[in-house]
Amino acid sequence: MRLLIFLIKWGFPLLLATDLISELLENEIILNISRGLRILILFLFVIENIRYFNFLKKFNFFRYFFFFNLILLTYVGTDEVFLDGFWMYSKTLFWTLGINVLFIYDQKRIFTEHDFLKVIKKVILIAFIFTAIFLFNGSMETEYNVASYLVLFMYPILLYNTNGYKKNMIYVLLSALAILITLKRGAILAFILGNFIYYLGLITNDFSVRKILSGLFLLLFLLFTTTYFINNLNSQDTERFSSEQFDLNNSKAGSGRVGMYTSLYEGWLNSDKILFGNGFRADYLRQESNNTFAHSDVFGFLYNFGLLGITLILILYVKLIKFYKTFKKYDRYNANIILSLLFILILINTYSGMFLGSTNPIYFFGLISYLQLKIR
Repeated sequence: MRLLIFLIKWGFPLLLATDLISELLENEIILNISRGLRILILFLFVIENIRYFNFLKKFNFFRYFFFFNLILLTYVGTDEVFLDGFWMYSKTLFWTLGINVLFIYDQKRIFTEHDFLKVIKKVILIAFIFTAIFLFNGSMETEYNVASYLVLFMYPILLYNTNGYKKNMIYVLLSALAILITLKRGAILAFILGNFIYYLGLITNDFSVRKILSGLFLLLFLLFTTTYFINNLNSQDTERFSSEQFDLNNSKAGSGRVGMYTSLYEGWLNSDKILFGNGFRADYLRQESNNTFAHSDVFGFLYNFGLLGITLILILYVKLIKFYKTFKKYDRYNANIILSLLFILILINTYSGMFLGSTNPIYFFGLISYLQLKIR
């Protein structure tokens, strides 16, 4: 227990640092340090989930993620390269078991939401520093993601802890810059919409001219900052913001996403595997060369897991809506953070992807672990 708490406090920031240093230096040894650390933390997550299994039954999302993992595990055996498929599955296992541990530890008051927020602040600071490094040394052209989506995943729990944009605003600013500098269209859109939904809830529950003006200032800051980076960052491929990239009739729009999504949808629709899909990582392995993932949970799950996969996603949306209605009875002022999280989730599921291939969703879904414990 003490080792795992130590690794959450300091290992999580180290994970990001080693990931980005390995990219910056193109160093496989440093990358393997990151991989080894993830395996160790996952092993401890498994132990704690077994150890506190009876406590987990109180977590509203435990059963959902239990069956989510079980279904994905049955599909791993269909992967053409089993070890690669299992490694990808282990990352999903990492964050789904991890949010269970956050729930347990906060319930026992041995590692609370406040403690996890400190971890998030460290990771945001590291993300911002490395974003600046990648920008100024010219590496942004090849690694323009840096940590934009990681910061986005952490943002709902940070936003909740601003208490209506009153606290932790320096980290809101650093988060905004870490996302905007990379000019990731999807991350920027989700970031702006997440703020808008949360802000809308604030003024609905407690209207004031001051909140209107502060919200307008935040919106103008985001718009002007984005416009500035588009026009002034020569290292960025600003063609990604051209009108052609937003034309749904153009197969190359969205950096080729429109064509890819169309191909995946037609491949699923014209197959004899509509119900259960083509198998684990089938979206990646369907071409002999130039393999790439779907960059969408919606189209990836549809192609790989069929209607069963889409059903899994829709059930999660329904559970979050029900959770919002329940939480709203106890805390009407902050309930909109759940809607903010839901809208960010829907966007990312549609045009990027979250569920597979990354351990970072532990920051995103960690919020629901802490919110449930506030319901008495």
